[in-house]
Amino acid sequence: MKISNETRDVLKNFSTINQGIKVGQGNTLQTISNMKNILAVATVEESFPTDFSIYNLPEFLGATSLLEDPDFQFGDASLTVADNNSSLAYFYASEGMVTAPEKMITMPDAEIGIDISSTLLNELQKAASVLGVGDLVLSSDGTTIKLEVTDKKNTTSNTFSRIVGEGNGVSYTMNFKIENLKVLDGNYEVLVSSKGISHFKNKDIDLEYFIALEPDSKYNV
Repeated sequence: MKISNETRDVLKNFSTINQGIKVGQGNTLQTISNMKNILAVATVEESFPTDFSIYNLPEFLGATSLLEDPDFQFGDASLTVADNNSSLAYFYASEGMVTAPEKMITMPDAEIGIDISSTLLNELQKAASVLGVGDLVLSSDGTTIKLEVTDKKNTTSNTFSRIVGEGNGVSYTMNFKIENLKVLDGNYEVLVSSKGISHFKNKDIDLEYFIALEPDSKYNV
């Protein structure tokens, strides 16, 4: 079978969340961070014929990129990747060596909903890098909703902010770590629950992330 560039992009993104991955039979890919604070799920065009685990996904993607338009054959203990001139044998990992999701998250009712464009997402991550800060704060004074990158522990921190919507009359401060926003480039519908979790759903492909909020997040303050 062939693996599309779009699926490779998803796998490359998932490798930033967890170096290993357990792939189940079918067309659903999912991964979870070792800290269990990021869960990602994607439906892809390929249907994998068997369950298998990869311990070092960045290595696997790098190795398979050496071949031109390769074909993937899945065996019991390993897979074979080959093109017209080259072939690669890659052995699966034992299941216990890879942290994998045990069950799907049920998103609680969300009090907050916003859209984040690919452009804004890139600007926020770039601003955080340029300013050397690691916090993303989604806040509202009841009138407007704002996204801000800052250092929460530093009262004189340099910040970058953007108004992203109208408030619902409730004040809140929902805190994320920039390092947890390991989402594939794209446009997202974002739902945030005061129960400490957010849902990023890609508007263009079947891809979603569940990302935990920081414990100091507060709703209706």
